[in-house]
Amino acid sequence: MTEYTSFSELWCDLENDELFLVEKNILEFTLQLQQLMKRKGISKKDLAEAIGTSQAYITKVFKGKANFTIATMTKLSKAIGGRVKIHVTSEEEKNPRWYRAIEGKKKVVPQWWRPDDYEKSYSQNSQGILMEQLAS
Repeated sequence: MTEYTSFSELWCDLENDELFLVEKNILEFTLQLQQLMKRKGISKKDLAEAIGTSQAYITKVFKGKANFTIATMTKLSKAIGGRVKIHVTSEEEKNPRWYRAIEGKKKVVPQWWRPDDYEKSYSQNSQGILMEQLAS
């Protein structure tokens, strides 16, 4: 087992680990799904009924224990009025917040997430995640 002298060493090692990256993507997907459900007032029971499955399966999804296909991700997203967007970037751009911050940009937003009306409809939370602002 590798011994690490800092968290950043561990993090760099994890960023190259395929299993970690798969789990990270599952977590990001389920968090986004959950955020949209919360904003729209959709329960896990509602989601289960909408896709014709059990609440137990939906619980499994949110615990990260379901094996997703793109078809499943699309089905879950569509059932709550969302859609799946998949973005592939180069290794140099794997953390766009850092390289944009180093360039001295004020807004730290990955370009592929930035809509034309960014100023009006999106803001960043404390973790740097883009949050859609709901119309008042």
